[in-house]
Amino acid sequence: MDAIKKKMQMLKLDKENALDRAEQAEADKKGAEDKSKQLEEEISQLEKQLRVIEDTRDKILDDLHHAEESLLAAEEKATK
Repeated sequence: MDAIKKKMQMLKLDKENALDRAEQAEADKKGAEDKSKQLEEEISQLEKQLRVIEDTRDKILDDLHHAEESLLAAEEKATK
């Protein structure tokens, strides 16, 4: 009878430990999901910033191209 009681206690402890590990795993999973969501939002913001910077760069390069063309035209006109 004592052996059965000890076995029952061991099984009960095993069950409690398994439940504790499951709860911890759920908490870890939620923490990882929250961190993942935060990082995805950060990536989205950085991608938006990158698009703005690229658009600005493209405009500056276009302005530079037009300025170079104007300079060449002015130089040609000045040499004539």
